[in-house]
Amino acid sequence: MAGFKTSQLVVVLESQLTDTGERGGDQMENVLTIAGSDSLAGGGIQADLKTFEELHTFGLSVLTSVVSVLPDELKAFQLPAEVMATQLTSVFDQVPIKAVKTGLLGNLTALTLAVKCLRSSQISVVVDPVMVFKEGPLQVTPEYLTALKETLLPLATITTPNLLEAQQLSGLTITNREQMVAAARQIQALGCPNVVIKGGSRLGGSVAPDCLLIGDDVTWLEAPIILNAASDGAGCTFSAAITAQLAKGQELLEAVTFAKKFVHAAITHGVAISHDYGSVWPGGWHQAVTK
Repeated sequence: MAGFKTSQLVVVLESQLTDTGERGGDQMENVLTIAGSDSLAGGGIQADLKTFEELHTFGLSVLTSVVSVLPDELKAFQLPAEVMATQLTSVFDQVPIKAVKTGLLGNLTALTLAVKCLRSSQISVVVDPVMVFKEGPLQVTPEYLTALKETLLPLATITTPNLLEAQQLSGLTITNREQMVAAARQIQALGCPNVVIKGGSRLGGSVAPDCLLIGDDVTWLEAPIILNAASDGAGCTFSAAITAQLAKGQELLEAVTFAKKFVHAAITHGVAISHDYGSVWPGGWHQAVTK
């Protein structure tokens, strides 16, 4: 596209399991997740807190909802606004937070509470705009989608939609890499300066491509698709790893690149729950780098 500077960088991950994510120093940074609970612990605050711990940050949480993953359905129970608001007050009034990620907010009230809190905080914000689970889409109202685009995304350092969420945010159909770039630019135009769209396995082929847009520069991050079912929580783990690395002072490109490698290892060493379902394991990263 005319007027845009683009650098195409493909990061091959198989030979790069050497970086432990450490950046020195004795200070353990405080990082916060505002998200839902996953009963099977693959995603949600469980994945976030395990990832924060693996990356030597101190994780705190504000719970928005409780999700029960059943064999044939999901059941989500939203917490009352007062419960969420009290948690936000508890954290921000007592703990210096270095970075925060938002995950499943669930409804407009929860989103509004998060926005009100984050507007007064000068910290890194990673927005994982959870609207589609692997098990299917959430029932997102037009008002929620509008508020997400107009009030939360402009507060973000980076947003991490999957392919289907990127379609909702951009209003574009995405079936190839060129359309991923176009969608990332459209989302960036909403006020979020940096965007990474997770291609996953939906584009076909043997690799999972992520399109990272930082300013005008496009970087492609690739990893081989892993043929196992233990991928629940991959998106949560990815955004949590970015959050932890930003809190520790990594530059954004380095943080996202590391997160891609981290979640690839977490899927590789994931935990099977049934024949066709399983959860990522954030501890897989250190198992991979210490082989």
